[in-house]
Parts: sequence; C-alpha cells; structure tokens
Amino acid sequence: MKINAKNIIFMAAALSCVKLFALPDAANPIPDASGEYVYYRDFSFNRESYIGFLCYDDSTYEARYYAPQKENLPAANIDILFSAQQKNGRLEMTGERFVIPPRQEDAEIVNYIHDLVYELSGRRYKLPEPPLVDYAKTSAPFIQAGIAVSDNYEQFGGPVQMIYDAAIPIFNLKKIIDYSGRDVLVTATIGRLKNSKDKSFAEFVPLAEAEKDGKDKGAQIKNAKKEKIQSRVEMGKNSALLQSADADKNWSLAGQNVWTLGDSAILSMQTMGLPQGDALGQSKTAARLLRFLATSKNGAYCDWANLDVHADGSWLKIIAPTYNPKSKKFITDIKLLRAAASNLCGCLSLAVYSDSYMANRGYFDKIAKSYSCKME
Repeated sequence: MKINAKNIIFMAAALSCVKLFALPDAANPIPDASGEYVYYRDFSFNRESYIGFLCYDDSTYEARYYAPQKENLPAANIDILFSAQQKNGRLEMTGERFVIPPRQEDAEIVNYIHDLVYELSGRRYKLPEPPLVDYAKTSAPFIQAGIAVSDNYEQFGGPVQMIYDAAIPIFNLKKIIDYSGRDVLVTATIGRLKNSKDKSFAEFVPLAEAEKDGKDKGAQIKNAKKEKIQSRVEMGKNSALLQSADADKNWSLAGQNVWTLGDSAILSMQTMGLPQGDALGQSKTAARLLRFLATSKNGAYCDWANLDVHADGSWLKIIAPTYNPKSKKFITDIKLLRAAASNLCGCLSLAVYSDSYMANRGYFDKIAKSYSCKME
C-alpha cells in the first residue's frame, strides 16, 4: 500500500493546537494540556474509592471523589470546580463551586480533597530533579518505575515513599507506598477530554468495577495462509519508509493502512515524526509518547495500574488494558514503535478484544514481534 508523506503524524503537531500549562514554578518537563486528567485509586478509605484531578488552565481545576455502590452503601460522588493560585510552591484554592452538591456527611471528604491539592502540589514542587523515567534502563513493572522520594505524610500513616513520573499529568505522582509497603494511592488512569461535551472525567468507570461484568471466552483463530501486511510511505524521490508485519489471510484491508480480523481485532500502521535526535527509549520522549498513545479517550479508559511498557533507544512497546463502558468490552491495545531514522519512526497499533487476545495470545504477540520498519 502506498501513501503520501503528508499523512505522517508529528507528535509536536498533535500538541500544537492545544493550550499547555504546568503547575506554578514546578520544573515540569511536560506541561499539562487543557483537558488532561488523572484518577487515583485511594486505598486510605474503608471502601473502594477514587480521586480525580482535571486541568482546565494554570489556575482552574476540577477534583472528583467517586466510590462505586456496594451492597449496603450507595455510590458517592463529590465534584468540585475550583480556582487556585501558587503560594510558597503550593496550590491554594481561591474559590470553588460544587458541580455535584455534597451531603452534610461528605464534609470530611471535601476537606481531604482540599488537603490533597495543597500537599501534592507542594511535594511535587520540592522535587530536586524532573521526574523523568528511562524505561530502557529499568526492569521494574511500569507502575513501580519512577523517581522515588522518601517523605513523611501523616494522612497516609507517616513515613511514605512517593513515586513520580512525568508521564502522569498535573502532579506527576504515580503512586504512594506507606511504611508497611502497602499501596495507598495508585494511578488508575490518565486521560484527555476531546472537547467541552466530553464527559469521560465526570463519568469515569474504574476497571475494578467494570470487571464485575465478566469476560467472555474468546474463540480460537483458524489457520490461514501466511500473508505479509505492508505499508510504504514515499519520503522523497529516492527514499521510502517500509513497514511490515507477518500475518495471514484472516486479515482484511479495511482502509488506508488499516486491517481487520473479523470483529475481534484491528491493526494499523502509521509514521510518526520525533524531535531531531531523540531516541524512543529516552525518558522525555517515552513520557510524551505514553501521554499521547496510552491515554483514556473516546469513552474508553486505559488501565494504568496494569500498563506494560518496554523500551530501548530504538523501540518502545506499550500494552494497555482498556475498558469501554458503553460496549462493556475489554480491549488489549498494543502500540509498538520502531525507529527508522534520526527523527522518524513507524508505529504498529494492534487493538484486540481481550477475550480473543487471551485465547490467541501467541498468535497476536507473534504478529507484533514480527513488525519491522526501515528506510529503503
């Protein structure tokens, strides 16, 4: 398949049309974009609880507490739109409006949200270095990898370890571990609102709650004649970028550089420009790509607590479990990027319904592993 080089996706261009912000005076290597949000699973409560933060601009945010309905407990939902200003390295609320009016018994949670905004911004401000993680040099699981800082946080029992990663928007906080080694605050997902009508922050459905819907057992994929999937992008008169993966005749061409496997999987190949000289495994580039490629969007939520990331200087692989509340379907979303030149890489995107992926994991992993990208 032959496409024009005008179809190349440049990561910088993808961000150029949005407003970017950072916490006041914080050495944030990746400024937050308007509409970016993060949700944390908060284990300090006696019930399943989540805390989310959404950035509108550098002085306007939204915070939400959500607890799913349990057998003897109704769902809890507190949503605060607030303005803030920086003072001594911390964000201090200067005004607030309740999107969802709190009940009298919610006063303690409202105060807790206030304290979190104040404390998390202040502790982020005191970091001695930007929280950049080199995923090419760490063997730790994604949710464990980061810049670890020992601190004292009475709200979470005293001595804690706070793990930071620039891929996480707003506070760059990935997780907090208490003195006993127990997770007390863990990133559940990050996302980005598509427009003012996007309700994915206000209607966040946690993966732990979604799993109650159960999973179907996927069917085995039938054997078929081997066939290579290819994409060719002309880069000039004398060069082209060739991408390919080993597949079979079960796959059908569905559009320009897009193939489908019945109703269970979709595969696409894209070309992505990177800043001159950047390597895929380098910290800042990897963090930007994680925000760009593994974000919750279009009503589907990416499970960051179970994100799988591997990298070196020339490739980056992201496996993102994702849930769509509308279809009640789990999806395994695989992104594999390979460098082709100093500022150019190819990207294989393979999205598979998780029941089919688990039933045919070797089949799909083999396709992803065979992906190649080279100039010729």
